[in-house]
Amino acid sequence: MSNIHGFSANNDDNNGAPSSGGGWGGGGGGAPQQGGGWGGYGDLEGQGEIPIPAGHVSLLKVSGGAFPDLCDLFCPRFRYLCFTTIISAIQVIMLIVCLIVGATKFDGAFVKGNDMGGPGPQTFKYMGAKYLPCIQEGQVYRFVTPIVLHGGILHLASNLFFQCRVGFIFELRWGLANYILTYVLTGIGASYFSCLMSPNSISVGASGALFGLIGADISYLIMNWQYLPGSEKYQELCIVICILIINFLFGMTGGGEGSIDNSAHFGGLVFGFLIGFALTNLLQAEDPRGKMYRAIGWGSYLALSLICLPCIFLVVHSNGYC
Repeated sequence: MSNIHGFSANNDDNNGAPSSGGGWGGGGGGAPQQGGGWGGYGDLEGQGEIPIPAGHVSLLKVSGGAFPDLCDLFCPRFRYLCFTTIISAIQVIMLIVCLIVGATKFDGAFVKGNDMGGPGPQTFKYMGAKYLPCIQEGQVYRFVTPIVLHGGILHLASNLFFQCRVGFIFELRWGLANYILTYVLTGIGASYFSCLMSPNSISVGASGALFGLIGADISYLIMNWQYLPGSEKYQELCIVICILIINFLFGMTGGGEGSIDNSAHFGGLVFGFLIGFALTNLLQAEDPRGKMYRAIGWGSYLALSLICLPCIFLVVHSNGYC
C-alpha cells in the first residue's frame, strides 16, 4: 500500500514534496441483489451464473485456473458501475487537475523535490490537502478532500494497485452503502489523527482510507471467524498482518523527515477497526451478538471522534495562518 504523504508545511520554496512510499499500495445483507454493478451479481463462475451477494467473497481465490488473466490478478471482481471504479477514476482526474494547477499557478507540474512525479506542496495546499491552520479557520472539508488527492503519479499508482486489488471484493462483501461509509469515515479518521499527531504537515493520499479498509476487514474476520471457510480465514489474517507490518516498518525507515504521515495510517487503521464492527456484514444474520457488535462499533467510532475534534481545534502548531 502506498503511504499517505506529509509535506513539510515550513518549506515555502515548494521543493519539499514527499519522497516515495513504495510497496502495497454496514452490515450488508446476505441476500443477492438483482443487477450487475452496484453490489449485485458478480462475475460468472465456472459454467453457470452464480449470484454473489453482499456476503463473503474470497480475497484469496480468483477465477481462471492456474493462469488467471490480468484482470483477475490486479482487480478481481472488476465492475464498471461500482464505487471502487468511480473513486479510482476521480483520483486519476484529480491528479491531472493538480498537475495542471501546479503548472499554471505554482512552480510546475513536476517539481524537482517530488520523487513521486507531481507538483509541489503549495499546489496540494491550494487543492484541499490536510493542513491544520486552514482546518482551524473553518475549512473542515479538508478532513475529506485528501482522500482524492495524491502526491504524484507513482503515489497514485501504488494506491490504486492495492485499492483495486481488494476494493471490488470488499464492496461485494459488505454492500455498496457500507463500503462507501467505511471508506469515507476511515479517511476522515486518518485526517483526525494526522492533525493531532502531525500538525505541521500538508498531507494528501487515500492510504488512510485504505488502512481503514484493512482495519474493517480485521473486524469482519473477528465477527465471522466461526463462519468462514477452513484455512482461508488464517491465510487472509496472515496477509493482513503482513501488509500492516511491512507498511509500518517502511513508514519508520523510509523517506526523509515529514515525507510519510504514519499518524494518518494509524488513524485510518484504528477508525477502520472500530467502524468495521458497525458496517461490515455478519454472515449469519441471526447471530445473537449482532446488535452488540453494531453498538460497540458506532459507539466507539463516535466517542473517539468526539474526543479528537475538540482537540484538533486546540492544537498549537508552528505554521501561522492558512
